[in-house]
Amino acid sequence: MNTRFARVAACAAISIGIGGAAVQGAPRYTVAQVTEQAEKTTGQGEGVVRAVDADERGIMITHGPITGPLEMSPMTMAFRVAPNVDLSSLSKGMKIKFTISRDAKGLYVIEDVRPEKP
Repeated sequence: MNTRFARVAACAAISIGIGGAAVQGAPRYTVAQVTEQAEKTTGQGEGVVRAVDADERGIMITHGPITGPLEMSPMTMAFRVAPNVDLSSLSKGMKIKFTISRDAKGLYVIEDVRPEKP
């Protein structure tokens, strides 16, 4: 097999997620490594706090549509919360605006929470 063809085959295998092709002298990458290097996808939303679990760093929100690159339909959902978010200021029934992202594992994470002004 010629080297050029082997490298193209390896790149194709990586891009479709099979990653089993090996080429002598070519770096091996996995889909996970490529995903972790990608920029964070975020979205903005508004909702109502339904529950806060400070011990587990989680929050349940009933939210409207999420806008931005990370689109989501309205629903009630539990989310993980980033370590920099202060959960002590949140309470059940509070109206909030928030920023959400997806981590390298594809899980949703609340990156920022702001109480909505009355």
